[in-house]
Amino acid sequence: MRRRIVVSGLAAVFALASTGQVMADGYTGAPRTFLFNPATKLCFSDTAKYKKAGPYTLGFSNAGLGDSWRVVMLHSMEKAAAEHKDKIAHLLITDAGHDDAKQVADIQDLVARKVDLLIVSANTEKAVDPAVTRAMRAGIPVVMVDRRVQSNNFVTFVTASDAMMGRLFAQWIVEKLHGKGNVVILAGQAGSSPSENRVGPAMEVFSQYPGIKILDTVYSDWSPVKGKQVMQAVIAKYGHSIDAVWSAHGLQVPGSIEAFLEAGFKPGEIPMHTTADVNGPLQMALKYKIPMLEIGYPPAMGGVAINVALQVLNGARVPCTYQINSQIALTDGDATASVKPDLSIKDEVVPDGPADMLVTGGMGPGYNPSSYSVDYPK
Repeated sequence: MRRRIVVSGLAAVFALASTGQVMADGYTGAPRTFLFNPATKLCFSDTAKYKKAGPYTLGFSNAGLGDSWRVVMLHSMEKAAAEHKDKIAHLLITDAGHDDAKQVADIQDLVARKVDLLIVSANTEKAVDPAVTRAMRAGIPVVMVDRRVQSNNFVTFVTASDAMMGRLFAQWIVEKLHGKGNVVILAGQAGSSPSENRVGPAMEVFSQYPGIKILDTVYSDWSPVKGKQVMQAVIAKYGHSIDAVWSAHGLQVPGSIEAFLEAGFKPGEIPMHTTADVNGPLQMALKYKIPMLEIGYPPAMGGVAINVALQVLNGARVPCTYQINSQIALTDGDATASVKPDLSIKDEVVPDGPADMLVTGGMGPGYNPSSYSVDYPK
């Protein structure tokens, strides 16, 4: 169990804002997640008891590699480990294939191998929680990345702000619709913390506007194929009465847009969509004249998790939630009173790049996920 320390006022803001400097080359977002945090006191974890001399053996229990975002996140982690070979003797990586039971067994195996620190990206919040809790009770510090467990039995959670994404996505839709219209919620994987922690805050926003009707909530499993399938069913039921698609990420958005096109929607008729990170939706927004809001959830957080792990093993205080930057991009002319862009989608998109390219990957020029390899300490 972690000891919590709170820091108030500007000291907390500056300490946390400085974490944004850890981002990899190729992605720079404004650190608004901390500057706009309404709390007067923020939580820090005391890691003094975990301080030890290196080089270290780190373990990473990955939920799986089921989509392009997770591939880039893993590569970001491997890249960071390679850059710290003087401090890291081994980075042991397991892949649960999005199976809860497999991930529990993976964590138990890494604990048995006596890792100095465990990094976990949980498949689902509840099922993996007991295994993470047991690791902490065994004296192994746990750093969560991207997906957390339900309890607070870990040292820190490296993420971007799911709540901020969910709320801003919803507020933008509300303001674009002038408080009245029909919305479809295109969620990710049921039970995964990024999806749940974006949908919940979005619903808090939508609930304030009686003129907003949620037609349906469907799950894509972060897949464009399933995203297309579930949206085809929604379009068949509601057709042109759909005014907006609130999507929890960009991975499923190409499938949603394809479903509208195949249903006969013309350029300029497809409802506004929200998205994150993926190049394809940005290309389609410009081609088919779709109002679109993109808020980054950078897979570069994998590399940040390695840096945070080294801080923990050095005994440094770390924030209980270690949020990295999220920049905002919009199609031209679609800013609202509450949602202003850092850049235009036409300037963020890679016009000739692959549709599944992660524009927030932070891996630097020339990166190719299909051929990437780095000599990290295995």
